[in-house]
Amino acid sequence: MVTPQNLLQVLADGKYHSGSELGQVFGVSRAAIWKVIQKIEDSLGLTIFAVKGKGYRLNQPLELLDKNIILSNLSEATSSQISQLEILFDVDSTNHYLNSKSLDGALTASVVVAEHQTNGQGRRGRTWVSPFGGNLYLSLLWRFPQGPAQLGCLGLAIAVAIVRVLHQMGVKDAGVKWPNDIYWHDKKLAGILLEMRGESSGPSAVVIGIGANIAMPVSNSDPIDKIDQPWIDLESILKEKVERNHFTALIIDEVFKVVRVFPQQQKELLDEWQAMDVLKGQPIEVNFPDKVLVGTASGINHDGALRLQCGGKEVICHSGEVSIRRG
Repeated sequence: MVTPQNLLQVLADGKYHSGSELGQVFGVSRAAIWKVIQKIEDSLGLTIFAVKGKGYRLNQPLELLDKNIILSNLSEATSSQISQLEILFDVDSTNHYLNSKSLDGALTASVVVAEHQTNGQGRRGRTWVSPFGGNLYLSLLWRFPQGPAQLGCLGLAIAVAIVRVLHQMGVKDAGVKWPNDIYWHDKKLAGILLEMRGESSGPSAVVIGIGANIAMPVSNSDPIDKIDQPWIDLESILKEKVERNHFTALIIDEVFKVVRVFPQQQKELLDEWQAMDVLKGQPIEVNFPDKVLVGTASGINHDGALRLQCGGKEVICHSGEVSIRRG
């Protein structure tokens, strides 16, 4: 039987494969191969060249996610603690998927990574554009003994973990834009979406969603012109190929390091966040549903709230959409 998933595992090398060769591999007709190729192009937005006498090839090679490679690159501490690592070919949203599994009793330290999301979610109800096979779409379930009120700074702490990885990879100018977006030179590189539930006194179940642009492909189904803000991907910054599986393992490792010590080491993590703050000292505006505040960002307080110098006084912002004022 031939499916988009197993056909792409053959085509991922970016080389030509003849229709007859593919038919023999999967035990189907050339017509059946052609139907699956059309399905790949229509549903996943990939481009496959068909050349008479040569066969079919992807317009660019793909490094597909590989569970064994990811697991082999994890630290011993994380390997011993991770409950499950699941690789999904196609899903509406890794957060939605893992939330459902959480309700069914999934264990803490369960991780889901996907090649493609049809309904990826960002903060404030935005869509996270999720082309196939080029970026990171990851969710982690972690169960904390504390209640949600004690976990309000978790998103900032997760942002620290991601920036740590980027700094290790040589992206020294990567930083955090309050509260937990990852930026490089005023362009968004990664984002975080937390969804939590629990009793006021605990325990809590938190699904931590992470999206990171590694090599943003041009996709017919998820065109990048849908993105409504400046963005950048990791390969454009580093000017070299980034191994997705290795990068995924690095992210999992650093996030596990953070959740193991949170909230006990919240102060230390927020101090680290302050050193990564790309807004500090910048003229900004904070948009609320009923007003807009204009001032200068001056870091965060002990609760992770934004400190805004506004009209000669300090205003503490626990919410709001922040943008840097230009000109």
